[in-house]
Amino acid sequence: MAGDKKSDGSTDAACLALRIATVALSVASAAMMASASQRSCTAAGCSPSPASQQQVSYSDYSSLKYSLAATIVSAAVQAAAAFLKACGGKDGESKSKVIKSVYELVDAASQVFLYSSSALSFSVDDFGTCGHRVAGVCKGSGEFCQRVRASGILSMAAAVCLAASKYLKDVPVSTWFKSGEKKAKKGCGPRGHCHH
Repeated sequence: MAGDKKSDGSTDAACLALRIATVALSVASAAMMASASQRSCTAAGCSPSPASQQQVSYSDYSSLKYSLAATIVSAAVQAAAAFLKACGGKDGESKSKVIKSVYELVDAASQVFLYSSSALSFSVDDFGTCGHRVAGVCKGSGEFCQRVRASGILSMAAAVCLAASKYLKDVPVSTWFKSGEKKAKKGCGPRGHCHH
């Protein structure tokens, strides 16, 4: 019994660590998107003078503004969930059920935000291309697009951490090898000799 409790405790610690990682990656994704800005060449050409350059920023595109907002919201709600995970669940079964329901709602919303944010970030290569018949924004703003893509990668990594924490919550590490051990004890060998 002591071993099972210890295993459950280690699983809870792993889930909490993954939630914290989700928050950190979401914040990093938001920071990367917020810093996505660059001066690019105009249609007239490119020269050192500011007149021949224009500022390109995430704020020029509604989809990227949504992506930034989505990662900020995800970080905020996951931080709240991590706080509840660390401090909640100790004041009765009814409160524990409420916290569990909040977890489910927060996790579902966060996954929607993170996956949609990463998808929109990865689509930056198509911005302004008009079906690839016209050069897109990335042709003259490579650094801007790199930061947007990096934001998408961080959002996807945050979503993976969140999915892993949900998996560990439903399937604790302590149960991964138990079924195999039971089969080895109760099963029969390849020549029909059973273990007793």
